[in-house]
Amino acid sequence: MSDVVISELESSLPARPVPGSVESVDRRRVLIGTGVVIVVALAVVWLVRLLPTSGAAPVALAVVLGLLVLPVIASPVEWFVHRFVYHEAVIRPLTAIYMVHTVHHYTYFPTWRYVTAGPARRLSITNRAPKALVSRLRNAGVRLAHFSFYMALGAVLIWLPAWFLTRDVPFLVGIVAASVVVSNLFIVVHDTIHRPGSHRIVEAQPWFAFLDRHHYIHHVALGTNLNFLLPLADVLFGTLRRELTPEELAEHGPLERAKATSAGQGEKARAAVA
Repeated sequence: MSDVVISELESSLPARPVPGSVESVDRRRVLIGTGVVIVVALAVVWLVRLLPTSGAAPVALAVVLGLLVLPVIASPVEWFVHRFVYHEAVIRPLTAIYMVHTVHHYTYFPTWRYVTAGPARRLSITNRAPKALVSRLRNAGVRLAHFSFYMALGAVLIWLPAWFLTRDVPFLVGIVAASVVVSNLFIVVHDTIHRPGSHRIVEAQPWFAFLDRHHYIHHVALGTNLNFLLPLADVLFGTLRRELTPEELAEHGPLERAKATSAGQGEKARAAVA
């Protein structure tokens, strides 16, 4: 199914560079890396269970531990979802997400038209020909759907296990608060990368340049840099790439050139550069 969809998308575009295929993963390394994260998470749970149930200092520490452990656990969760939902239609009820993400890479933000101007025009969540939305209300609806999806994943895979293992309210508060921040950052940073100038404060942060380059490499080689904010799972699972190969640079060009070639306001790349 993946090859058919990609072939159809490529046939509708000019002769331009296309991303590399999504390579198979090193299952042994993924298993070991997942085990490492689980051990770290259980160690934090053990610390929380040792804390006194009253007092300002233990409560504050529990909240801090929740804030810190959420990104660590969320990194492999994001990696698995990005790899096996966004880039492969493994879970049939979520095929619409795969379709939207494939269109994002091949039709709206290929490496030769990596950035655009104007407000965010999000892709409709549909199984059939996802298209960019112009209406502010519908864009807000899709943004809310993205945020809700990330939060729902956190609730099922992180919040509930954390609560059942600790029964600690301050710890859960820290986890939920971190989930809100991370889920919002997913959306805002992604918008900023593909629409330079849309969030000046984000662009001014010292970590943004790294994430900008990190994500561009993913657009060139889809099986790499599957983490977006915290590439912990990329490191553990062996999918981290810090630079492009000479062949990839020759075909797709450097990030600097991609960021300098802004066209259109969120419409299909073909229409923007034709």
